[in-house]
Amino acid sequence: MKKPPSPDDHPEQPPEAPTTTHWLGPLPPPEALQKFDAIVERGAERIFRMAEAEQQHRLQNERDALASNIEAARAEMAAARTGLWLGALVSMMSIAAAVWTVHLGAHWIVPTALVGVPLMSAVRAIILRK
Repeated sequence: MKKPPSPDDHPEQPPEAPTTTHWLGPLPPPEALQKFDAIVERGAERIFRMAEAEQQHRLQNERDALASNIEAARAEMAAARTGLWLGALVSMMSIAAAVWTVHLGAHWIVPTALVGVPLMSAVRAIILRK
């Protein structure tokens, strides 16, 4: 039967405490790169390639997000422009219909209603915009 090790067997070796190393940025300091190179063949070069690939990926994501934002803004502007033209068209048609009903001799409430609805819609749009 094996005897358990006693503290007297290795008095000159203190127990090792675990250590961690952190660095800021995509690359470790040069000393760490040298240690990686000693452990893994061309380790520093692989770390550089990984950092470059990560940077390219991040830049492409930013380009894609920017292009998407620009496209969404253009679509929103086109929709707003279309809404303005349609609103103007409906208002003009309402005014024309009101003038036509006055010409035909309709009761005063009819042209008032025909002009009042688009007018109130425009007022509502101005109030809600602020």
